[in-house]
Amino acid sequence: MKEICTKTKKELAKSFETDLESGLTQEEAQIRLEKNGRNELPKGKVTHWVVIFLKTLLEPLQLILLAAAIISVVTSLVASNWEVSGETFVDFIVIICIVIIDGVLETVQEVKARKSMDSLKSFTKPHAIVIRSGLQQDIDASELVIGDLVVLEAGKYVPADLIIIEASDLMVDESILSGESVPSLKTSHHLAKETAILADMKNAAFMSTFTTAGRAIGMVVKTGIQTEIGKIAESINENDEAKTPLEKKLIKFSYWIALAALVIGVLIFLTMFLKGNSKFWPSYLMVAITLAIGVIPECLAAVVSISLSFSTKRMARENVIVKKLASVETLGSVNVICTDKTGTLTVNRMTIKKIMENNEVLDSNAFLKKTNSSQRELFLQSLVLPNDSVTQGKERIGDPTELALVDFAELAGLDEQIAREKWTRIDEIPFDSERKLMTTVNNIQDKPTTFTKGAIDEILKVCDSIFINNKIRKITEEDKRIILKQADDLSQEALRILAFAYNTNYDKTKNKAALEKNLIYLGSVAMIDPVRASAVEAVREAHEAGINVVMITGDHATTALAIAKDLNLAFSEYEVISSDRLEQMSDLELSRIITQIKVFARVNPEHKVRIVKALQDQGNIVSMTGDGVNDAPSLSKADIGVAMGITGTDVAKQASDVILTDDNFKTIIKGVGEGRNVYQKIRRAITFVISVNLANVLAIFILSIINDASPVEATNILWINLIVESVLAITIGMGPNDYSLMKIKPLTGKHSLFEGLWKPMFKICLFSTGAAIAGFYLGMSFTPAEFYEGKDTWYLFLKDQSTSLSERVRVMSFGRTAMFIVMTISPCFYVNLIKLSNWKANPKFQFNPNVPLVFASIFAASLNIIVLFIPGLNDVVLMLNPIEYWNAHNWYMIIEALGIAMIPGALILLTDSLVFFTYHHLPKSWERNRRIAFEMVQNDNKKKVKKTNSVIEKDKKNN
Repeated sequence: MKEICTKTKKELAKSFETDLESGLTQEEAQIRLEKNGRNELPKGKVTHWVVIFLKTLLEPLQLILLAAAIISVVTSLVASNWEVSGETFVDFIVIICIVIIDGVLETVQEVKARKSMDSLKSFTKPHAIVIRSGLQQDIDASELVIGDLVVLEAGKYVPADLIIIEASDLMVDESILSGESVPSLKTSHHLAKETAILADMKNAAFMSTFTTAGRAIGMVVKTGIQTEIGKIAESINENDEAKTPLEKKLIKFSYWIALAALVIGVLIFLTMFLKGNSKFWPSYLMVAITLAIGVIPECLAAVVSISLSFSTKRMARENVIVKKLASVETLGSVNVICTDKTGTLTVNRMTIKKIMENNEVLDSNAFLKKTNSSQRELFLQSLVLPNDSVTQGKERIGDPTELALVDFAELAGLDEQIAREKWTRIDEIPFDSERKLMTTVNNIQDKPTTFTKGAIDEILKVCDSIFINNKIRKITEEDKRIILKQADDLSQEALRILAFAYNTNYDKTKNKAALEKNLIYLGSVAMIDPVRASAVEAVREAHEAGINVVMITGDHATTALAIAKDLNLAFSEYEVISSDRLEQMSDLELSRIITQIKVFARVNPEHKVRIVKALQDQGNIVSMTGDGVNDAPSLSKADIGVAMGITGTDVAKQASDVILTDDNFKTIIKGVGEGRNVYQKIRRAITFVISVNLANVLAIFILSIINDASPVEATNILWINLIVESVLAITIGMGPNDYSLMKIKPLTGKHSLFEGLWKPMFKICLFSTGAAIAGFYLGMSFTPAEFYEGKDTWYLFLKDQSTSLSERVRVMSFGRTAMFIVMTISPCFYVNLIKLSNWKANPKFQFNPNVPLVFASIFAASLNIIVLFIPGLNDVVLMLNPIEYWNAHNWYMIIEALGIAMIPGALILLTDSLVFFTYHHLPKSWERNRRIAFEMVQNDNKKKVKKTNSVIEKDKKNN
């Protein structure tokens, strides 16, 4: 495109074989359409839901579960001497159901997110006015071909990449591509030299940008995939989807679990085979494989998906649409947010902030409160009469600068449509980029009145009087010096200045140039695209959460720095880099200073990708927010891309992982909080599941070595893993959020999924193993003597190698039952006590119960008690005591077993309370000194920020 911009009109006509007057013929256009294809953007890859579902089954954790299901069938057949019965497939069916449910949940979520994204599409404008064979035609924009002449008018989207060959005050909003908030003036003059910066290509209009004012004719030079927006869209479609940090950690975790299961299975089988009776090897194999399966957290995949699914629903209510479940956790890991300025941090609407009149600067709100006067009335008329913008309801057509003027006039009580009907326009001189002025003549109470607006220096050149303090007098050089000084000071704050003048000496017989002479200066306005009020608060919250916010914009450095100051994001020019300096820096040089820069100005799309990469190379988890096409490559490159749902383009939404339906920067901070919480809940679930599994395996292993027989059956383990753990672990993700997590810094760099979990896991495993062993011996103490007739104790009976397998199962019935009660009931209690929250941050204990988990605990505990008394299920399937074994002399064994089941929870509660009390109320001297020093540093930093803000405010007032 940069080479084409330097060609003259004749060179363009020759290169593209087009008549500059009549355009292409219909026949030639059809030939080119068939040759080059339709003018359409490449569509993103759409994966069928069946493929999505099948992919979920190929994930490592799911493959392990499928293998476990198959092994469960094989072991059942080995144990039953290859006799097939209904019980053979019970374990298989349960595991397969879990795998399918998990796959369905993930598939449904991804399809729903895709539909939500499709419903947000409002970007395509498919029609264009084209000149063919000398006639104007309204055609489908997809039928445009290279060489077509396209007519552009205010309020129309540019349908392809064009070179302007005729222009009349054409203004194009290129914010979606260049990032600039102010529309660009386009001309038909070819460029003297090539430029790579899109915003500097003043004779080019790019596909999907928006014309705000004027009229033009442009020649199509690129269509579809060859356009600037098409190239970006294609690069996004070609990108392979990177795995999120959570996915990577779960894959790694799956491999470790598989290895641990294999080692434990082999170890247990060899130990029991060598120590026991070799004729019982099928039983030993069954125990070994069952315990190996017991190590694998069958419910974990479902827990992760359901936790993420609940979070995505909560986030949808907060205006955040997540396209992929695992992206929620990535959002919580973010420690750098690269954000676009226009429409993200700012409201994307020019707004008047200051009024210059009577040789003083007023806040816009102070002006609105002023009483009405002839001077005020004329000033408001000058805002809306030399103005071509139109507002009606939500419809807003025109230059953003002119729209800002009518918005302000409406706040002051003057509606532009009513004003234009009342004071009709009888003459005008359109805006010209060389004059930098626009003039209209309006009939004010039957008296022609001239109104002129434009650049303040040009206005002052044509003024010989000034309206000041409701009086008109000659303007002096001192007046002009004061006005220009005020304008210069406001420009330093990145405010755009527009001045206004009038007179009543209209003479239609004179040359129009006379309209812009001997004017009376009325005043000026200073405007800017202001920051969102919520964005200021969001940036503060991000900093508190340890997240660095970096602003990347296409605007000039002065404007960008002014906005950054309002956001408390940057305070000096040393924290700002423009694209010209960025171009001269090597990747190594950029990497050295990247953490010091808060604002990147005047950037191109490739610069954004380079910035994101430099941050990632420093070990950061980077989020990129944006709405324009220019943001799409960096959205795709970032660890988590966040697109705007209202103003965002289709390309940006396609490239992103997350879409904000309210275009509010603050919403992403809510998403970060949700991401941190869901990751914490997943870690709690992992802590619970792995601890319970290891405790069970360890208890069974120890008792098997001591007694030469497994204390429980395979069905007992699967009942605990698939029923008890699943019910409890899944509801962990339904609990309330811990907002204190947004007060700590995120973990950066590589860190294990188990970081910080080893202590609670060890504690749970230790207490649970001890309780399970105690439960077994409690139950064995209730074993009737006739069960081990011929031996003095049940222990000697088990040690006798001549005892059959059925006799061993019968003699351990009471021990198995008591151990089953302890192993199933104790998790229902201590699962509510597994807290991985930021408890160090608050010295006060906060009770915030997980209600769904409490009810799930009650349900699971009740179910485990009830199952003891269901005939067939208790004795045939689970090998527990049949009902006839219970009598008046042994029923209280159940009560005693329940008491033992409470011990792990009580010990966990006691140790956690001691640690909490010791940390907050009995700190060691070095720890207390460190905390005091930390608080002093924080207080000093707060004072510095206050002082800096105070100085800035003083400077603003003094100026």
